[in-house]
Amino acid sequence: MTTASLLAVTLESIAVCFEGIIPSSISTCSADGTPNITNLSVVHCIDSRHVGLSYQFFNKTRQNIGQNPFVQVVVVSPANLHQYRLDLRYERTETEGPVFEKMKTRLDAVASQTGMSHIFKLRGVDVFEVLDCRPINAEAGGEALPKVDFLPQIEEFTDRLSACAGLESVINVSLDSLSALFGYDHSFLMIPDEDGKRLFTLGSHGFGESGIGSEVWIGEGILGIAAQRREVVRTTNFSRDVLYSNTVRSAVERGGDDSLLERQIALPGLPQVQSQLVVPLVAQDRLLAILCLQSATTGRFLSDDERVVRIAARQMAAAMALQERLESIKLQEIPRQPSTVVPTAVSTVKHYKADDSIFIDDAYLIKGIAGRIFWKLVQSYAQSGRVDFSNKEIRLDATLQLPDFKDNLEARLILLRRRLQDRCDFVRLAHMGRGHFRLEVNRQLALKEW
Repeated sequence: MTTASLLAVTLESIAVCFEGIIPSSISTCSADGTPNITNLSVVHCIDSRHVGLSYQFFNKTRQNIGQNPFVQVVVVSPANLHQYRLDLRYERTETEGPVFEKMKTRLDAVASQTGMSHIFKLRGVDVFEVLDCRPINAEAGGEALPKVDFLPQIEEFTDRLSACAGLESVINVSLDSLSALFGYDHSFLMIPDEDGKRLFTLGSHGFGESGIGSEVWIGEGILGIAAQRREVVRTTNFSRDVLYSNTVRSAVERGGDDSLLERQIALPGLPQVQSQLVVPLVAQDRLLAILCLQSATTGRFLSDDERVVRIAARQMAAAMALQERLESIKLQEIPRQPSTVVPTAVSTVKHYKADDSIFIDDAYLIKGIAGRIFWKLVQSYAQSGRVDFSNKEIRLDATLQLPDFKDNLEARLILLRRRLQDRCDFVRLAHMGRGHFRLEVNRQLALKEW
């Protein structure tokens, strides 16, 4: 068989077999002909004549490849369980480049999520030439999924974004449209905090609880790795990844190497997530947010979904950057209106200066820059009854010691507004037009600071 020979079944026609939904098997032989068969999580299709296998551990498979470059891999279609045999010949091992980085990011993300960062390390990508590919089932043919024309939906998506006025509108419209136009029914958006160390949830769609304000560390877990490296992370069978990690974890614990293990991280969102697609939103080389789609269905997000969501994410990032720019334009001041409400009930608002955390009646509300802003607002309200404010004056208030505008004041105000909606029924921030808002209080406030 020569490299110029046509494959009985093209790799493109069985693309779904390379999504990692069902494990594959690999058969190798040592120099003396002793066979070895083991399982693979994912076989990566590199191009029409090459596949890549991850090289993590020096095991029997790896030893055999060093002695005999010819191997066989069996991949399985998740649609009908048809099997295809790939005859391969080892060519090289890559330790850098786009293929390596993509596989490394996914492995590192899952390893970090399951507390196995020190165990699962990608040493390289073993690249194999595909000498032949043919069905094991006599009746099997190609498995390519029908191509979906997403162009009308993308056009409608961009039209909806272009009509948005304000960052909050961009977030709401984007998440709602991803569901209505593409069927991505569970999604959330997280943005970096002022220190660039954490991500916090600013908007969500399709979950029982909004999760607004929930946090993850940048560089930790699937979400944090995607944000840190600004790379897409897609998983098609997360429960299997976790099961495999936990099996290895148990072996490490039995071996007494607990020091290599880290804590497992709970994913925000769906309790039984099977598929996940995390896409960074980047504009002018700045990370604005990450978009996360989740599904309880195995294999929900395939390569076509990744392409579509990448396009949608670029449009979202551009819209967010535009709203930041518009929000910074000088705006006409509105008259400051004192409060005319004289509430009778009293609630206590506590401010802790160490981290600017806010508690209302001993229930945690918010912290950080948003907490500092809220404390300033309620102080003004308590001292003079003032309720009307503008983004501009908040940004220019030296006493707040806010970071540069690039850290997006509007996002912090949206977070504060939504946390109040979720956690407090007698204080709210009402939007009063671009760059202006009103503090509405239906209870007397007793302020305490530590």
